[in-house]
Amino acid sequence: MESAELETAIAGTSGVLFAALFAYVLVEALLLHFWRHRFRAREMRMVLLSLLTTGGVAATLTRVIGLIGIAEFAGLGARLAPFEFGLSFGAWIHAWIVYEFWYWVMHWSGHKVRLVWCTHSAHHAPGAINMAVGTNHHVLESLLVFPFFFGFMTALCGVHPILAVGFNVIDGLWGSFLHISDEVVPNGRYGFLEKFMQTPSFHRVHHGKNARYLDRNYNSVTLLWDWVFGTLEPLRDDESAVYGITRECDTGSFFDVHFREFVLLWRDVRDADGWGDRLRYLVKPPGWSPDGSTRTAAQQKIDAGLDERRGLPGLLGAI
Repeated sequence: MESAELETAIAGTSGVLFAALFAYVLVEALLLHFWRHRFRAREMRMVLLSLLTTGGVAATLTRVIGLIGIAEFAGLGARLAPFEFGLSFGAWIHAWIVYEFWYWVMHWSGHKVRLVWCTHSAHHAPGAINMAVGTNHHVLESLLVFPFFFGFMTALCGVHPILAVGFNVIDGLWGSFLHISDEVVPNGRYGFLEKFMQTPSFHRVHHGKNARYLDRNYNSVTLLWDWVFGTLEPLRDDESAVYGITRECDTGSFFDVHFREFVLLWRDVRDADGWGDRLRYLVKPPGWSPDGSTRTAAQQKIDAGLDERRGLPGLLGAI
């Protein structure tokens, strides 16, 4: 298939699929409200405001500076890439491995680099998991972080821009269904798919603030890089995930969910003794402090008697 034909096919198919996805988000919200009576109205209002904010900022920037997004960042990465694999069958395999790698890196940095966590924490703040919550992303994450990793870095590694966009569509669809409500699908396990793909059960672990579940299951579609780096954690039958973030948070407040982490970071940077600590506050994991008076996720695991150094992330997991 030629590039233009493939691009048209991806655009048309993704439009239909995301329309169906949006329809299910509405259906699930109705089920939670009328059937399960677990509809969290304030959180849903916050999510809606998040969607409107991101859409409004994106529309404004597009009007001012032209189109922005995964495709544009991928095009820039492709122009700077030393090589490109094209659209052959082998290129699709290469693209999938590379895209999943950069997804893992993006997600890992969102939990392990405090400045990036300020943009990612909004997604984790709600005290429930459902398809609507799955759309709740900080505007900077949606407009800068995602395009940089999924578009620019993926294409810089030789992935054709169309494949970068195509795999982003697959990731967006499958990743959205990882957030299906545990009130609607309690088990969240998809049989044999549990052996090689992310499923709702794995992603419920990722959204858990239990010490055991903190900073686990970073990939969105397969288990590949979580397995390689040792960050894979199955959901235990004897320990349900408790959703949210570890600080006190008003999950119905748009400001608290989307901007409080920036305020807290600014206070730590402002009050730090020197420029070294100021820089470390930006790049160290959330919870880091010069005197160790606050606890990172890794420290919380150690305090709970959990082994944080497993497999390859003896290099990464103890951060």
